[in-house]
Amino acid sequence: MPKPTAIVYVDGFNLYKGQLESRPDNKWLNLVALFDDVLSDYSIVAVHYFTARIKGRMNPEDPRAPDRQDAYIRALRTLDRLTVHDDSLFTVHHGMAREWVDGKERPPLTRHHVYKVQEKGSDVKLATQLLMDALDGLADTFVVVSSDSDLARPIEVVKQRFGARVGILYPRDASTRLFTRAGIDFSLYLRPAYAARNQLPDVVQTPKRAIRRPTKWKKQGPAEAGP
Repeated sequence: MPKPTAIVYVDGFNLYKGQLESRPDNKWLNLVALFDDVLSDYSIVAVHYFTARIKGRMNPEDPRAPDRQDAYIRALRTLDRLTVHDDSLFTVHHGMAREWVDGKERPPLTRHHVYKVQEKGSDVKLATQLLMDALDGLADTFVVVSSDSDLARPIEVVKQRFGARVGILYPRDASTRLFTRAGIDFSLYLRPAYAARNQLPDVVQTPKRAIRRPTKWKKQGPAEAGP
């Protein structure tokens, strides 16, 4: 019997914050191999990866971060079955915030100028792609990689309006209550070990030039890691 088909939708920012930010060794992640591994009972027909291009001023202490992201996105685009949606935006703007120290809020008048970074558009684009694919009946199961409760409503529509199966892969080891209420069919925690064993080659060949894994994302031996 052939395996049931599945399409995977990756909230890139949510995956990064929940799983990869603290694990640079895992950032050179082969998303297609990852989901073939995690969802081995399914035939993965497509993976949609939604992200936004970061800007140097978002992280002034690490000005090469945009270059590393660009290398990763170019490497991902060499993979079959994967589509990168990188036309969302990060917005950077000034604001005010009250001070919070040692678990307690300072008096309300203790306020500081801060700059706020927000991603705009990825969740809407993911939800739109999910709804269109479910409407067209492109797979037996639709799998969302995110903990963002804003996606609960489109998931509920896919379940109720189109009668489709929906699963969740959580980047964090915690569930989202609104997803459960939406009637998801299954959920799994995306354990770091899965990412660790599904990395891209250190050198990804393309017709134009080789793309190399960023040095900051390479696994370090004891001598390189330092004390």
